[in-house]
Amino acid sequence: MNEALSQLPGPLVQVIYFFLSLFPLVLIHELGHFLLAKWNDVRVDEFGIGFPPRLVKVFSHGGTDYTLNALPLGGFVRLAGEDDPDIPGAFAAQTKRVRAVVLLAGPVFNFMLAALIFSSIAWAIGASAPLPQAEGLVQLIGVSPGSPAEAGGLVGGDIVLAVDGQLLPRLETGAEPLPGESRAANAFIAVTDAHTGRPMALTLLRGVKPVDVRVSLDGLASEPVPELAELEGLRAVRVTAPGGELQVGDLLLEPQVGDAIDQPIVLRGELQVLQTEVTPARNDAEGRGMMGISIGALTISQRMSLAEAAIFGPRQTLLLMVAMVDGLYRMLTGQLAADIAGPVGISKMSQQAGEQGAATFFSFMALLSINLGIINLIPIPALDGGRLLFILLEALRGRRIEPNREAIVHLIGFALVIGLMLVVTVYEVFGGPATP
Repeated sequence: MNEALSQLPGPLVQVIYFFLSLFPLVLIHELGHFLLAKWNDVRVDEFGIGFPPRLVKVFSHGGTDYTLNALPLGGFVRLAGEDDPDIPGAFAAQTKRVRAVVLLAGPVFNFMLAALIFSSIAWAIGASAPLPQAEGLVQLIGVSPGSPAEAGGLVGGDIVLAVDGQLLPRLETGAEPLPGESRAANAFIAVTDAHTGRPMALTLLRGVKPVDVRVSLDGLASEPVPELAELEGLRAVRVTAPGGELQVGDLLLEPQVGDAIDQPIVLRGELQVLQTEVTPARNDAEGRGMMGISIGALTISQRMSLAEAAIFGPRQTLLLMVAMVDGLYRMLTGQLAADIAGPVGISKMSQQAGEQGAATFFSFMALLSINLGIINLIPIPALDGGRLLFILLEALRGRRIEPNREAIVHLIGFALVIGLMLVVTVYEVFGGPATP
């Protein structure tokens, strides 16, 4: 699929990836509302695939019209009497428990979809596991649209080998290491801070992925890689004849840093060695250098049994939910710079993920699904969380707020949400992302 899309014009590719990533997430969210509404005898007037304008009514059943609509952005559910309890079978006339269950179903289905995706990838393709011998390298997991990193030509999947001509673990930064990060990652973070406002020269490897192959460089048919010859403390060769599990063209790296590594790093693919410069911006919230990237260790895929995968998916989803909620809290309290992606940003990140392969793209979809579920639970009028807040207030007061007043609040909230999306989109198109 990626090869076919690569033949299309750039903007069109982004648009397609945008719809491919969001369509199933929104549809599964609305399906959750629909199924729980039906289960609790709430009248559903319409279940639409896509957004209006309507193309065709496929059929009607049980008082519900099932329709196909023009805009491929997921789907929608039209419940009878969302704000009018006088309509027969109205959503607003249901008990607090039923209304809460129907509202919660959308986000819960998003979390379930994410868990299913992670489990499926772990079983069919393999879950990511760090490659011990590659601790001296850092890989870019994602690049924020409009960021200094994107301006410098960095893309997701790039491997950072050196900064200013020095291997990452050889950099003497003097900074306190961050807990849980590798030596290379800590060095890269520290040197980014040190270069705030001035360019840093990066040596990148692109087009290659690590493979878990046990090999020795002794007696191996190989040739040096000229583009990497000037890096002190690094032995880098290309395989010129197949041997064992090695293929012609495999890149073998043996960085001489710290403790001796008895296994070289094996990278496979169409290698590009890139030299570029990036000027980190200052993150005003934290006072640190910021390139607009997320980084991680080099990993390999390890397939799991069906039982292991069934546990892995929900656990991974829960860990990411906690991390996202923590990040959102820190943004709202000013501990972290706001980082909001609109349709343009999501489309670019979708394309980046798609170009890295099916596993990366589906993992990105799972992250989006978790994000969609969490955002919908924020107590903002018009969102599921806003309606849940009104149910909570009703329980505390002992009586509900006048439906007409609640409807006005949700209408205002909806207008503000749409307005924010438009502002973010315009800013992404004409002024860069929400944060540098």
